[in-house]
Amino acid sequence: MGRRQQPETVGVLDRINNLPDSILSHILSFLPNKEAVRTSVLSTRERVHLESFWVNDYFVDDEDDYLPLYGWISTALSRGLKNIGINFINEKVPVLPTLLFTSHSLVTLTLFLHIKDDMKVPTNACLPNLKNLCLTNLAFEDGYSILKLISSCLVLEDLTIYDCCFHSISELNIHNHLLRRLILCFEHVCVRDYDYVMAIDAPSLVYFEYTGIVGKGYTLSNMKSLVKAEISISHFHEVHSERSATQLLQGICNVQSLHLAIEAFNETFFRTRLDPKLVFHNLVELEFHSYYCYRKGVRLVEFLHNVPNLKTLILDLADGEEGLRSLPIPSCLLFHVKEIKISGVDGSK
Repeated sequence: MGRRQQPETVGVLDRINNLPDSILSHILSFLPNKEAVRTSVLSTRERVHLESFWVNDYFVDDEDDYLPLYGWISTALSRGLKNIGINFINEKVPVLPTLLFTSHSLVTLTLFLHIKDDMKVPTNACLPNLKNLCLTNLAFEDGYSILKLISSCLVLEDLTIYDCCFHSISELNIHNHLLRRLILCFEHVCVRDYDYVMAIDAPSLVYFEYTGIVGKGYTLSNMKSLVKAEISISHFHEVHSERSATQLLQGICNVQSLHLAIEAFNETFFRTRLDPKLVFHNLVELEFHSYYCYRKGVRLVEFLHNVPNLKTLILDLADGEEGLRSLPIPSCLLFHVKEIKISGVDGSK
């Protein structure tokens, strides 16, 4: 009876192995990490690709428990893994596997770590096919590691940095000629940890998002392709706020659509409105929100004089309409604007 079942079993296995890569990868995605890796290794096919792999350490108690976890990661990478996400909540994590930074198959790498120690990037880091990189809660003790990591991504198109700390550096450099999307969030970073100048050179950048503190300084160059920018300022570096705010606006002056939100409004953000370098010739859509600011509308109207070709304007003027009637009307409101949406104005005034 066993002999009659054997050909049937073999036939089923052959049919599974004959499935297209896309279907096999989809099946593997439903298995636990350990079983997915084991299945790909034992497959009779020459190569089964794991498309995606998400790892967390919720059930890891000590450093020794990371060894099999790292083994699964390395095995998955050796099988041509394309997308990997790692979420470690343990503050004491061993150095990440070197293969994670030298994979030729990875397209997306997401690191969500709570490691207080320095993030180690090997000197031979090379990710030639990585297009999407997301870093969250990482600590870099020097500028070399983050620079090495970014520069090792030869075709990087999408870079996201959330609440990462960069210690002992004077300048953070993000230089990439293929980068199209850049998201930087420093909302939960202490002011003392943001004592460096940010230098960005990204001529292909289409979308730029910046959230958090206005830092020590900015050198934003070659952003001629920028289409949309979202700037959300929560607080200002007291010493450098005026100069830094000017540099930040100057760097994105070619943008076509701008969403600007300032939680704790600072008048220095628009103080240099007559500077010709801050004229937004390409800006056709502006959305502005601010909170806890008296007379913010005055500063905004002054800023609109530097936006001559604006077509769409969305404003929140809560507690900020004081003094508007005494100001000259910006030319963009007279000749170009086609749509205006205003909220927060008291109708009784």
